[in-house]
Amino acid sequence: MKKITLAILASILVFGFLHAQTYKTRDGYIFFNPNKDQTKKDYAADSKEATAVLKVETSEVALLVPMKTFHFNNALLEEHFNENYLESNKFPNATYKGKLIGFTKDMLAKDGVYNISSEGQVSLHGVTKNFSAPVKLEVKGKTATFYCVFRIKAEDYNINIPGLVKPKLSDETPLDARIPFQLN
Repeated sequence: MKKITLAILASILVFGFLHAQTYKTRDGYIFFNPNKDQTKKDYAADSKEATAVLKVETSEVALLVPMKTFHFNNALLEEHFNENYLESNKFPNATYKGKLIGFTKDMLAKDGVYNISSEGQVSLHGVTKNFSAPVKLEVKGKTATFYCVFRIKAEDYNINIPGLVKPKLSDETPLDARIPFQLN
């Protein structure tokens, strides 16, 4: 009787663990290039410190990127980005909270590439906007990597760009996100 009870208890614990599986990473990579001419990288920057959480059962995903983790090729640009444009002391993080549409936990069990999408909200510079975009999920071995391109308009988030710089920048800035999760 004890063996049966233990087997049932173990099954409940294992099922409960699998049922509420959550993955976390601090290895998210975000790159943006706001240049009108995308072959130029004058104003491009990246962050290798994005934090993300994936709740498998509910397909919920969240992403947080500290603004001061974006690095430019030019220290002066980095200073202007943080002090003048993004006001990083006042608005230290950009976030995304949403759901993966078309995602199932079975996708994590087999190597492959899956085309899904995401819908949610981006918060940046004190403004929150609805967001949706295609997402590519690549599962390889024990890693599930999500790729997505966010398109941001500075004026939608009350980010003021000086008139001298504005002609050099595109109307929409693509932010390329690569978010890897280590699977159990």
